[in-house]
Amino acid sequence: MPARNTFFIPGSYYHIYNRGSEKRIIFGSPRDYNFFFTRVQENADKFSIDILCHSFMPNHFHFLVKQRDKHSVSVFMNALQLGYAKYFNVKYHRVGPLYQGRFKAKPVETDEYLLQLSAYIHRQPIANAFGSENFKDSKNLVRQQLATFPYSSYRHYIGLENNGLTKPAEILAYFSKSKPMLTYNVFVEKFEPDIEMLAPLLAAIE
Repeated sequence: MPARNTFFIPGSYYHIYNRGSEKRIIFGSPRDYNFFFTRVQENADKFSIDILCHSFMPNHFHFLVKQRDKHSVSVFMNALQLGYAKYFNVKYHRVGPLYQGRFKAKPVETDEYLLQLSAYIHRQPIANAFGSENFKDSKNLVRQQLATFPYSSYRHYIGLENNGLTKPAEILAYFSKSKPMLTYNVFVEKFEPDIEMLAPLLAAIE
């Protein structure tokens, strides 16, 4: 179910995220990630959601989405989380809630926050590997981590794959018209987070 007091408006952007109950693992194998991704594809098409960015980490996930219909986010997330929880509980012979409560959905109201959020989501593998405060890892290490991580939309953004889901055009439109993928790549690799802007998000996720 969606978070209380969140109103979803057609044509608006939202940051959606959730994690495992008690921060437990919710993706335990490549098959789990792939099953979840397939469910995302199926439900995004079915319920009129545009997925601009995503990142799936072992115990949590992030989406940056654009809602096309009035109830898109709610029905999309209900179907996604319920379907995946059933799969996970059967596979791992478990019972009880998989997630830490309702999914969270925060509106994205400025262009600056849209871009900051896209980089934050795509840099999740770096934050996980080296500590969430370390946004200045060596250039080559950052590049390798981001370009080889298979469970985010970043590879789609920089032209290394076409995942059949991600819609990057609205983000890439803010970058060089001649080389949008390259300039976005540089933006993410050299990302300097606006701590004041991201502070409410970081506090909510802790």
